[in-house]
Amino acid sequence: MSFKNIFDNGGDQAGSADQSAQKLDRDTPGAGSVSEEVRRLESERDPWLVRQTAHGAFDVMGFLGPLFQSTQGVAAAQRQVTENPGSATAMASSASKAFGPPKVSIRDEDMPKLEELSKLIANKRSYSLIATGLGTSEGVAVDPSGSPVYVADRGGQRLIAVKPDTGAQRVVASGLGDLGDVALDTAAGKAYTTDWSGGRLLVVDLAGGTSAKVADVPGAYGVALDTAARKAYVANWTDGQLIEVALPGGQKTTLLSGLGQGIGGVALSGDGKAYIGQKDNGGKLFEVDLAKRTYRVLTALTGATTIRVALDGSGRAYTIDHAGGRLYEITLADGAQRVVASGLETCEGLTLDTVNGWIYVTNREGRLWQIDRSAVQALGGVGKVVP
Repeated sequence: MSFKNIFDNGGDQAGSADQSAQKLDRDTPGAGSVSEEVRRLESERDPWLVRQTAHGAFDVMGFLGPLFQSTQGVAAAQRQVTENPGSATAMASSASKAFGPPKVSIRDEDMPKLEELSKLIANKRSYSLIATGLGTSEGVAVDPSGSPVYVADRGGQRLIAVKPDTGAQRVVASGLGDLGDVALDTAAGKAYTTDWSGGRLLVVDLAGGTSAKVADVPGAYGVALDTAARKAYVANWTDGQLIEVALPGGQKTTLLSGLGQGIGGVALSGDGKAYIGQKDNGGKLFEVDLAKRTYRVLTALTGATTIRVALDGSGRAYTIDHAGGRLYEITLADGAQRVVASGLETCEGLTLDTVNGWIYVTNREGRLWQIDRSAVQALGGVGKVVP
């Protein structure tokens, strides 16, 4: 049924009722004009007694008649609006010109409370600046169990623990040399760090803060751990090599050579593959078959200088554009890439907390960023982060 039929039917029913009321008023004996004397006499009677005449009912009919007529008029006007919406628009425009634009008044008690806004923002945030003052921070690692985020301060030769919920920080160990990266073995309470200029792989006791050399690895920069196999994989930045180091003995095996200078971060997929980012020579991302000791270029980030690599376990890799301050998402199946965050300045460190859904990025300006991993998967990603 159309709106026109609805309003037509409503008007017809009101018209019928109006005609019935008029007929009743006209044909009923005693209806019509009543002398003032009669009305005054009836008004003096006890109002709780039933009246002897029907003059009260006649008065009601006198009220209902015009009401039914008004209902007819409204139905006709409503039908006109549905048939000609422009007339309603013109009427609204005329009213706006006559009375001016509507004014909105918001009282103080109508405003949301600060604590409610804070809670809403906390639940909806896509990124946060967790901590500052971390030196020339490069490598970063996180324990998914909720332990601190560990940041490698290259300039200060320190390993710093940062609580992601409060930003509180403490120095775990110092004197670690030219720090390039950090990887965690939380079950053993240890961290492994690289000393690029010193050419060393170090192990750090997270509880006591002491450190010791595991092996001499020239140009050691990026590091990843296979805790089940008790192996560390170190990227030789200077010579473009991937070196396997047995733990805790320190025996070394060169798995790959010829990757080119400037290879940095290393990430293990758990299925026999490793992924290596290269800062120099075109910003490449290498996929390595560890058993066959072969590799291929998965993708190249044109105009970017990628270093770190982190895997989400669902077929995606993340890497950072060191110079451009951007975070990239890369599909491992076909190498497709897109920027999901920018404004990260001279970013150096990258790690994923796949349990709690966070991405952590550090930069040489001493900042530690926490980015919602689900937010970067949306169309457009996080966008530009702002300190």
